[in-house]
Amino acid sequence: MNSLVSRSGLFMGVTCLVLSGCREPSEPVPEADRVQADRYLGIVREHLDAVLEVGRDHYGTPTPLFVDGLEVSTYEPARWPYDDHRWILSNLANQQDLLRTLDGFTALTGEKSYRATAEEVVEYHFDHLTTENGLLLWGGHTCWDAESDQWVGRRFHWLGKRRSPIHELKSCFPHYELFSRVDREATAQLIRSFWEAHIRDWSNLDFDRHGGMTRPKPPPGSEVWDRDFDPESPVFFQSEGRTFVQTGSDLYFAGGMLHHLDRDREALDWARRIASRYVATRHPETGLRGYQYSNLEDVDRAYEQFGDLFPESHVSEATIMDPNAMPKALLAQMKLAEKLEKEGEPFLQWAIADLIAIGRHSYDQDLGEFHTTLLDGTNLTETELPRDGYFGPKGTSFRAWPGQDFFLCFATASRLVPEDPFLWEMARHTARDAGLGDIGTQDGSGIQFPEKPDSSFPAHLMGLLELYRQTDRREYLDHACQVAEVILEQRYQNRLFTPGPDYRYTRTSRPEPLALLHLAAALRKQSDDVPEFMDGHAYFACETRSTDTKYTFDHMVIFTLRRD
Repeated sequence: MNSLVSRSGLFMGVTCLVLSGCREPSEPVPEADRVQADRYLGIVREHLDAVLEVGRDHYGTPTPLFVDGLEVSTYEPARWPYDDHRWILSNLANQQDLLRTLDGFTALTGEKSYRATAEEVVEYHFDHLTTENGLLLWGGHTCWDAESDQWVGRRFHWLGKRRSPIHELKSCFPHYELFSRVDREATAQLIRSFWEAHIRDWSNLDFDRHGGMTRPKPPPGSEVWDRDFDPESPVFFQSEGRTFVQTGSDLYFAGGMLHHLDRDREALDWARRIASRYVATRHPETGLRGYQYSNLEDVDRAYEQFGDLFPESHVSEATIMDPNAMPKALLAQMKLAEKLEKEGEPFLQWAIADLIAIGRHSYDQDLGEFHTTLLDGTNLTETELPRDGYFGPKGTSFRAWPGQDFFLCFATASRLVPEDPFLWEMARHTARDAGLGDIGTQDGSGIQFPEKPDSSFPAHLMGLLELYRQTDRREYLDHACQVAEVILEQRYQNRLFTPGPDYRYTRTSRPEPLALLHLAAALRKQSDDVPEFMDGHAYFACETRSTDTKYTFDHMVIFTLRRD
């Protein structure tokens, strides 16, 4: 693939664009909306051009890769401290919003170089950063150091055969459509290798969040799916790995996408099976399900720490409903269902049932919070832990999670299943929790928005766009524009989108420009042209010293630092 033509200058102001070469909208667009859309596209262009100028791999041997983070004021690359090393992180798993933004910008403007940049990055990974068993050097514990041109991460200090990278994807949801356009077979192999590296027992779909990057090597082609599954196998079994939904959702998303892109029916079958394992954990009365379906330890660490407090309940790590783990997994499940259309109906039904159970048995409307519970509905946030353990020191309680985290989920669910009024009701509650005001009733009455929303979260903007898609009511689109203005006021500095004011570092891949693309597309009546907003999770977890016994995260070491 040819290298990109260099860009000699960056837009220094917010300007309108003269667009050409993009698909015309299906219906007339008011001039005011076109001007507003062009303004948002101009800001996204300015940001992308800055990232293309200062966020590429100009270190060691220059490559088409992007670095993971930049210092906002100086544009210096974010570096991970490890003993006397200072790694310049480049992790494709953490750059999915950037890939989707580059792809979507071309879709809306017709300017091919942006999409070509994204394709060039993926092609480089397939050509140079693919492992022995068909995976990529990416993920939660493995990264590429742009300066030393080697993989880095956990186990970096290990010697000999034990020094091998760890594969982990948790709520990543890669832009597989782009991957497949670059190399269809390599993408299919990546997905098959992902499953092969993580599944420990195909008969009950025991898997672990960690997988090897050198072995096992998957069988050729679709033979990877030639395994036996026991549909009668129980859940809550003792496992070899931790079946966390953050990785489980990436597995079923990948399997479903392989069928969507390559018509691999067996991949879809296995994706449904692994999603159904979580469904099988549902409590018969509450309908709540766990964020994993197995337990690793001989003596479960949840039962050991506080099980004696609830003698009438089934207490184990797998019977905890953790609301923090659910929104991203359930949103991905609904997005997958929408792509698969009729074949995705089970994914949609399961996600909707989970959201209804969570809304009925975990949500506290007065506090605007979702409580951590046992599957029978027992509220764990009201319980002090009686002893030290995995879930915290003695005397602490489980956390409740902000209602705003679920707004995009319930807004999406209401659009997909508009006949269920409870989904709209929960969208209404969580919109208030998000500082957006009152979205009103499903018939359009009672809408009351503040003059300025108290939110700068791109997921909240996207939730309003979901309501607009469902109802075609202009109030929701206008309010999404108001959230966009707060985002630009609080999160756009020095041509970079940031987590907020005064942050020292920011990721080169952030959700704000992708949300603005969706907003511009809605104003131009071209919403179907932009890649999905997946609300994925970007992180890198590693030791900072070779003598450390525990690891920490990049958001703690780098991306939460503030300027002096």
